[in-house]
Amino acid sequence: MKTPLEQLQVSPMSKLYKEHIGFIKAKNVEGLLNQYAEDLLLISTLTEDRQPLYIRGRQALKEFFESRIFSLEDIESTLNQWAETENTLMMVEEIKTTSKTGEVGNVEFYDNWFLQNGKIAIHFAGVIRYPDGTYANGGAVKGEAPTSPIGKLYKEHIGFIKAKNVAGLLNQYTEDVLLISTLTENRKPLYVRGRQALKEFFESRIFSLEDFEVKLDQWAETENTLMMVESLKTKSVNGDVGEVSFYDNWVLRDGKIAVHFAGVVQYPDGSYA
Repeated sequence: MKTPLEQLQVSPMSKLYKEHIGFIKAKNVEGLLNQYAEDLLLISTLTEDRQPLYIRGRQALKEFFESRIFSLEDIESTLNQWAETENTLMMVEEIKTTSKTGEVGNVEFYDNWFLQNGKIAIHFAGVIRYPDGTYANGGAVKGEAPTSPIGKLYKEHIGFIKAKNVAGLLNQYTEDVLLISTLTENRKPLYVRGRQALKEFFESRIFSLEDFEVKLDQWAETENTLMMVESLKTKSVNGDVGEVSFYDNWVLRDGKIAVHFAGVVQYPDGSYA
């Protein structure tokens, strides 16, 4: 899927996104800020050292846009993937940029939004392909998740999957969980809502693996979010070996995963999102 911005189907979320791009092009900082909650969190991995940058609150966001985004002369957006619900947006977008000196650049993002009361409360602004042409899953290997509450939750998550412990996994999620996956045959989003549907998802898809190894390429966390890129080497029950890379982003509520963006960076055939 490569969809020009003007070809997006009309919906409240596509309208919000089109306005978002319009505000950026017009350098309308007030319009942009009004799309976000007062206590917003934005995490970006488009940094020189590729380490996460945490933006909290509208004042910090204003400075972020003015110092980084508004320095561009023009941008063009093409969508490679799109998934939306009433309060989430999950997309992969290619951005062609033109600087004020005429330099042209290309970068591919995964952009995940979580809305509260119609405003963007959490914005995961992650990179799939950097301007130099390298990909997020080619980063430095992190041997272990950190020894933090979120790191502990993630380690338990991987342990439950390897042990095929569905009860342990489900207990990590809220009753009204939403998981969106793009690891599908047609690469169209799969929406999983509630623990019963999540149980079926894990049993039919994840537990069909005999074993897997995880490499963490990027990691960012706060008290109620996890944003990461992870690469998996998988082995199926019939011995087939494969590799796939994900961007996995979690939004937690009361210590449980309420929203799980399970998007693909690199598919098993080697192609990128």
